This record gives sequence, structure tokens and C-alpha cells, in this order.
Amino acid sequence: MKTLLTDGPSNLYATEMEQFGRLTGHWATQITYYPTNGSPARRVSGEWEFSYALEGRAVLDVWQWPGHEELLPAGRAPGQECGLCVRIWDPRLQLWRFTFHGTARGDVVHMYARQIDDEIVMERAAGSDLIRWTFTDITTDTFRWRNERSIDGGHTWRLDQGVSARRLR
Repeated sequence: MKTLLTDGPSNLYATEMEQFGRLTGHWATQITYYPTNGSPARRVSGEWEFSYALEGRAVLDVWQWPGHEELLPAGRAPGQECGLCVRIWDPRLQLWRFTFHGTARGDVVHMYARQIDDEIVMERAAGSDLIRWTFTDITTDTFRWRNERSIDGGHTWRLDQGVSARRLR
């Protein structure tokens, strides 16, 4: 696994790698799920870890809830989530290619990502819906992330999930 993770970005595309690379490290998260049926929002704690990978040409992350401290002794239970994200800069497209693998439900999500002003926006179509995942308010020690869906071609967006993250030392 020494080949998988690395300490920093490749000199190739170093500026682009920093878009996600500034998130490298270990984060505590507060995750809020907003049900579509009008039920009250559900909140859980989790962890998110980011690292440079593949000779500094990719950024990987592992997303999980609950965090390590709250996991059940017997392992994962229904409703718990652990996922792997792979982000690779595509110099030809000038975009990030992004893949999420969610182990709890077998989800595989492919998206494209780019920086827009101070945000990192990942987008995809899911049937007739548009899905947008956005990193925002990124500082050295905090960031926010949101998962939104549009059913009207991007005219309006509904918040499905929000994350508030704080860097762990």
C-alpha cells in the first residue's frame, strides 16, 4: 500500500491538486439528513479522512459514520455508512473525475468536479434529476459540504444532506 498513499501533490498540476488537497487530513463531521417526506432532520456524527494518492496525482477519502469512537463492538450495523471517494484531475477536460463507492448500500456514483469561485462543485445526472455535491466555506480547520437535488433542470434545488467538518489534530 506504500504506492497508494503519498505525502503531497505531484508537481504536475500542483495548483489543481490543491483544490481537494487542502482537505487532506482527518476531520470530525456532523451530518444532517433531510428526509423528502417532511420527517424531522436526522443528525449523526462521523469522520472523514483525505489523503494524496497515486504518486500525488489523486486525492482519496474515506467517509464514515459513526466515527471510530462510536462504532459498535461487533462492527457495522444497518444504517451505518463507510465509503471511498477517488478524485483524479483530468488535464484534458480540465475537470476532476470523481467516483464514490458506498459500502453500506453498494452505491457507486460517478461525477465531474470543478472549482467555482471558492467552492468545489461535483455534478451528475441521475435519471431526470440533477445531483450537486458542494464543498464550501473551506478554511484550514473547517469546511461545509452539501448534497442537493433538482427535479426541474436546475431551476430549484432541495437540500438532502449537509455536513459540517472540523479538523482533528
